[in-house]
Amino acid sequence: MQQAQALCHRLCHQQPTDIDAWFNLGLVNAQLGQLDLARDNFHQVLQLDRRDQDSWYNLGRIAAMQDQLDEAVHCYRQAIEIQPDYVEAYFSLGNLYKDHQQTTKAIEHYRRTIHLQPSHFKAHANLALLLLSQGETDSAISHLKTALVLQPNSAELQFFMGNALLNKNNLPAAILHYRRALQLRADYHEVGNKLGVALYQCGKLEEAEQSLRQFLRAYPQAADACNNLGVVLNARGLLVAAEQAFRQALELEQDYAAAHNNLGIALRNQGKLSMAVEHFQQAQRLDPNNADIHNNLGDIFKEQGKLDAAIEHYQEALRLRPDYHQVHSNLLFILSYNVLCPPREMYESHLAWDRIQGRAQTFAHAPDKKTADKRLRIGYVSPDFNDHAVSFFLEPILKAHDHQQVEVFCYAEVNNPDAVSHRLESLADHWRSTVGLSDEAVARQIFDDGIDILIDLAGHTAGNRLKAFTWKPAPVQASYLGYFTTTGLAAMDYWITDEVLTPSDTVELTTETIYRLPHCCLVYQAAADAPEVAQPDHEHITFGSFNQLSKMSAAAVALWSAVLQAVPQARLLLKTKQLADSAIQIRVQQQFAEYGIDPSRLILLAATASYREHLAIYNQVDIALDTIPRTGGSTTADALWMGVPVITLAGERFIERLSASMLSAVGLDELITRSQADFVACAAALAEDHQRRRALRNTLRQRMADSPLCDAPGLARTLERAYRTMWQHFLSTSR
Repeated sequence: MQQAQALCHRLCHQQPTDIDAWFNLGLVNAQLGQLDLARDNFHQVLQLDRRDQDSWYNLGRIAAMQDQLDEAVHCYRQAIEIQPDYVEAYFSLGNLYKDHQQTTKAIEHYRRTIHLQPSHFKAHANLALLLLSQGETDSAISHLKTALVLQPNSAELQFFMGNALLNKNNLPAAILHYRRALQLRADYHEVGNKLGVALYQCGKLEEAEQSLRQFLRAYPQAADACNNLGVVLNARGLLVAAEQAFRQALELEQDYAAAHNNLGIALRNQGKLSMAVEHFQQAQRLDPNNADIHNNLGDIFKEQGKLDAAIEHYQEALRLRPDYHQVHSNLLFILSYNVLCPPREMYESHLAWDRIQGRAQTFAHAPDKKTADKRLRIGYVSPDFNDHAVSFFLEPILKAHDHQQVEVFCYAEVNNPDAVSHRLESLADHWRSTVGLSDEAVARQIFDDGIDILIDLAGHTAGNRLKAFTWKPAPVQASYLGYFTTTGLAAMDYWITDEVLTPSDTVELTTETIYRLPHCCLVYQAAADAPEVAQPDHEHITFGSFNQLSKMSAAAVALWSAVLQAVPQARLLLKTKQLADSAIQIRVQQQFAEYGIDPSRLILLAATASYREHLAIYNQVDIALDTIPRTGGSTTADALWMGVPVITLAGERFIERLSASMLSAVGLDELITRSQADFVACAAALAEDHQRRRALRNTLRQRMADSPLCDAPGLARTLERAYRTMWQHFLSTSR
């Protein structure tokens, strides 16, 4: 290059009016990085010919490299004034404005470049990146498609397309482009972080972890990748490793709001609630207008039983993002789960969700009256097809279904399948993962599967896919098992319940038609390794509750304290995972102390390592006390299976009557009380009646096994008859 410089320099001195010589010398000096000399050379050209557009263009490039924005713009515009179709001048102006964050002007000049030269793939690519930053994802994808036609083997373009498709939540296509980028450039490490995010969102957790770890080997100081790895590990249930990843992210970037937020989630999942609150609140201080952080604060305050604080944060999240349907569901959940408002207000609140979050457009269904007796396609939709209470009650139904009458489809919003998931999958005729799919895509899948009756098993609980139901992808849709009041959806036709849960004079107000089964709508499947029932070996009566902390309302504490006052020598054993937190233990002791209950009368236990160990602790309990206003579900069934009588206070609503339905099914109506005074009297009387308690302990398991509560085939047949009735009603009432 130095030889070229010397040659050009000699020519300029020999022929000082030779424009080409001065121009070429300018190019050589610019390539050598001698920008001041190059600028002088191009000015020399312009002294000879003021209309040399290429010299103006190169002066613009030099000014841009020296960060002289105004000078660069002036020079590029001079070039364009001389040559209006000067493509590279327009493109360079676009780059200049992009580098100086003048996005609107940059977009304008990239569009002009493409107008003049439609095959300018770099202009398409750069324009696409700016459109992505402006949220114009569809336009960005269009330009990237054009660029990829022009340059299909560009790893960078494949990466950019992956990012655009990730923004559109088109995860399979995004993953395809990320992997193509890596095929084209094996050392393109930047791809690994985004690929890991896409794989995570698709539910491919092991592959996501592998991709992120590979990225971090190349970029160990990348705080965002440490954070992403923590999210994946948390989803895999590797909570300690997740915590470590989030702490590593915070070591690299102390004020990383997302890492504080996610660390709070990992700590909450470990039962370290007080520490989790600290990190959520730090995240809020750093990013006060982040709806996700307010949602997480709502979740943890709900878990701690601080319902007013939880509602406040859910409402703030919705103020920030009115279309945040999951937060809206969380708010409805806390209102209904804790019976915090009258039936009319509850109903109106649920209608508001459908009005704000629902769809006006729905699928059309053409009834064929010749299909009244056909084999029905039943779809079950749930995020809880794993080790969860819903599956606890659903699995025996799936086992007992008559597959000559029904063809079972399960739509699983399950990020981290476990042994229960695999069992459920084996019981279904068809298994569809909905992880990573949009609500519209889920609805389309259901419609294409030709589902006749679609059953929601989640309601407004975490991870629900109610928005897919608002598309009305099946002609008949029903709510069952996982929720405890109306969904509020105009598209939900039925709410399946029973005569105890929602008697004919129920106060519940619903959008759905209440379909009452003639017996208990729940069925219990005992654990294969459940320990044997044993008589308690202690001197004093031990009451117990294994319900989660959020069910331990102020009213429940007052009621249980009244029982302990009525039975002065008795103790109360409480067991729930939240009691691993010492601050929670102290708060519980203080709540009881307000009613004169000494802490020595409380036995506070956290989660056990296994379900078998959990059940075995019932052998330390004489009588189970139910929670109010909402009652136990699987905890009530577990207690009864372990020979422990459960005393419940039946209220007016579904959520207040679950235990009553199960006790009635087992024939223990005498343990269903109607007032707090009756509850205390029933508990005190049973505490005094040693013979009756002993008889119940010895016979309750067999009594339960012989009851409707354990009759899975009976409930399956009842449900199948209900489904047939619903289907025939649809056929008879449709035009």
